[in-house]
Amino acid sequence: MSEPKKSTKRKVLYLITKSNWGGAQRYVYDLATNLDPNHFEPVVALGGNGILGEMLHNAGIRTIELSEMKNTATWKQLRKAAAELRQVLRLERPDVLHLNSSVAGLVGAIIGHATRVPRIIFTAHGWAFNEDRPVWQRLIIKGLHYLTVLLSDRTIAVSRAIVSQMNWPGAQRRMKVINPGRTIGVTYGAVDARAALIEICPSLAPYVSDRLIVCLAELHPIKRHLVLLEAFAGLAPTVPQTRLVLIGEGRERIRIEQYLATHHLEDRVLLLGNITEAARFLRAFDLFVLSSKSESYGYVLHEAGLAGVPIVATNVGGIPDIITHQKTGLLVAPDNAPALTEAIHTMRAEPNRATDYAVTLERELHGRSVAKMVTQTESLYNN
Repeated sequence: MSEPKKSTKRKVLYLITKSNWGGAQRYVYDLATNLDPNHFEPVVALGGNGILGEMLHNAGIRTIELSEMKNTATWKQLRKAAAELRQVLRLERPDVLHLNSSVAGLVGAIIGHATRVPRIIFTAHGWAFNEDRPVWQRLIIKGLHYLTVLLSDRTIAVSRAIVSQMNWPGAQRRMKVINPGRTIGVTYGAVDARAALIEICPSLAPYVSDRLIVCLAELHPIKRHLVLLEAFAGLAPTVPQTRLVLIGEGRERIRIEQYLATHHLEDRVLLLGNITEAARFLRAFDLFVLSSKSESYGYVLHEAGLAGVPIVATNVGGIPDIITHQKTGLLVAPDNAPALTEAIHTMRAEPNRATDYAVTLERELHGRSVAKMVTQTESLYNN
């Protein structure tokens, strides 16, 4: 009796630090669930037991929970994570190890080499050295990211800015830009979106007929919500029927609430907190504004663009990979509240121009699909 043929599928082991539902987690989910099943076998190893693991399980993707893979970067914790990953790699023997996030990237690149994984791919979703830190810390972190890039066979950059920022010798030639694909699934139309949003957030009910500006982002200092509030405060007296809506939660909430109280904007700016799959409701809004100091790509802008919402954003990081100034939206310098006020005013005062930008952007982004992203990524697995 002849022996059964061995599988010709290539096993791809995805490694990610956290299992919550953010941009990197959605990226891993999209890749793992859309790989060509005739040629690849996806497995996802992830830290924690968050929603990503549940969604992958529901999609029929095998997962491995890593108890030691955490976002904390102490040397003791890194050693524990490395030992745990070594066991997984020896058991799974993947053909491709695809690393995501900073800690998983560093640990995975080192242990992947030590266990002789045939191919190591790292996706840089952003660089931690862009965060507000002392210079010495940023240099050390950049050095660790640099090591990850050098130890990986190829690094996928989610935007051109990711490549330009890793400007140390030999790094950029190992990198390839693959913009993320995005879908937002079934969405509400403009009228229905407002009605559905009001059911979730009754505080919006008195303003159902007003013009609504939205910012969907974690309430984190890097998103510069206070700059956005300053910009809106400069506009608010002249547009009484316009409200600013903030969707998201985070450590900046207290400072934002204090700003609103000090400037008497409590009835002009509404904090809705986290909303599950908020992209479904984006058509409820007349304008999307993102005032970030740093963005590796700008997933929320991609979603807003697919929803056909006009956009004003800061000209930082990967945002220009999505928005072309005065073609698909308006871009302003970061930390410049007057410029942000002027851009918002322009979009509000010239609705036809805003609509033209939105239509052009939506058309362009439909070509930036998940299928295209997966095909480009599969080509790196095979090289």
